Formats: sequence, structure tokens, C-alpha cells
Amino acid sequence: MAGVVYLFAERVPSWAFHVFLVLASIELSVGVYFLGSGAAMAGASSYYTWISILAFYFLVRRQAVLHLAFMGVAYAVALVVVGARGGPALWVATMGTAAAGGVVVGHLVGRLRQVAGTDVLTGLANRRSWEETLERELARAWRQRLPVSVAVIDLDDFKALNDRDGHQAGDLLLKEVSAAWGEVMRDEDVLARPGGDEFGIVLPNCQQGQALQILDRLRKKTPDLTFSAGLASWDGSEHAGALMERADIALYRAKNRGGNDTVVAGLSDGSGGRSGG
Repeated sequence: MAGVVYLFAERVPSWAFHVFLVLASIELSVGVYFLGSGAAMAGASSYYTWISILAFYFLVRRQAVLHLAFMGVAYAVALVVVGARGGPALWVATMGTAAAGGVVVGHLVGRLRQVAGTDVLTGLANRRSWEETLERELARAWRQRLPVSVAVIDLDDFKALNDRDGHQAGDLLLKEVSAAWGEVMRDEDVLARPGGDEFGIVLPNCQQGQALQILDRLRKKTPDLTFSAGLASWDGSEHAGALMERADIALYRAKNRGGNDTVVAGLSDGSGGRSGG
């Protein structure tokens, strides 16, 4: 069962996974009630641990803790109704094992995801993390009717610097730019380095005008450096790929103008892909 959940959990809506965890906790507790034997109750510990591990693996910590609490209540009710001998000690042992297993797995998964989503050179989000963040923010924006903007940035004449001063100088510049820009971003903004001298920014709850102000702050923060930028604001229905495509087209236009410029994408740019919500 755990293998089936692992294969399909990320392909179903989040609410369906929450329902699955709740039903699994209830079903297991009902099983404890009907079986009622000491061996069955002791054996339930491993199943509760698996439910906890699944919760901490797929959900954020706060949600996983809520499921763990619900599981603990359901198990406690089953023990009380059955009148199990040594019920409190059995509950503590079972829930302690389940909580420990879930927390350890959740911590390890969190660390692995952080490493997998981080650009080694700059410490910024990498392309994968940037795209996942954008998809997550668009889903939240759709639910809450919030604006979202995306900017893609290319450093002007970066190749010439690499050719002239070497790759170490180029890497140092990328690190310095990343640190400097990070100081003037909002807490909720996500600055990423998809690759090379390209940067990307996800700007949650940010209208076009505010996004332009943020890009202007980046220019002022690194006055000796020029860059080209493409900016696209979400139209309320397009999917992440379409929004990024419009930003890329705007960036291409900025570079064709000679660089050191920001171009705002029009709604008609790109393929016009739409999100189903």
C-alpha cells in the first residue's frame, strides 16, 4: 500500500491525499477495536508509523503534525473503547514510534529537497526549484485571486567578461550579484539562477508596477553592472510554462534593443497556454 501511495500521491489533488490519510487512520483504529488482541495492538505500531512517514514525506510539517495528532486521537479512542490493558503505555510507545519515524523522514526529505533545489555556485534556487515555486505560487494565486509576476534576467556582456578574465572571475561576479540582489528582494520573492548568467525571479502577490520597481532596485544595487530583463504578469488563467514563455520573449526583445533594458510582455505574447485552475 505504501508503494502505491508513493507512486500516485503526487499525481492526485492534495485534498485527496489528506482524505486518504484520515481514512487510513480511522480504518486502522477501527481494526484495532475489532481485533482487540494485544498482538494486534502491538502490530498496529508499524502501520501507524507508515502513515506518519507518508504524511511527513508528502506534506509540510504543520499539516503532517495535524495528521499525527488526529491519528493519536483515533488510536486513543480505540484503546479506551476496547479497554486495553496498559493502554496509556501502549499509546505512548506507538505514537512515539510513529512520530519519531515521521519526523526523521521529514527532516531527511527536506534536506534532500533543499540540496536538489539549490544552485551550487550561488546558493540560489535552481531551475527545478524555480519552476516548482512558480507552479505553487500560481496555484495559490488562483485560489486567493492574487497577482503574480515573473522576471527573467540576463547579464549584459557576461560572455565577454568570461573570455577576458576567465571563468573564476565570472563565477565570482555571479556570487556577488546573487548576494547583492538578495538584499533588496522582498521576503516572499524567490530569486533563482536557472543556469549560466540567467536569473529568474518569482514575485508573488506583485502587480506589474511593483515588479518594475523591484527590477529598478536591482539595477541601483549593482550600478556597475547592466542587465536585460523580461517581465510578465500572470493573466489569471495561464499555466506556468506559458507565463515563463512570455517573460522569455520579453527578455529576447530587451536584448535585441541593445541590453540594459526591461521589456514588459504583452498578453498576446507566447503560445497563450491556459491553466485549468
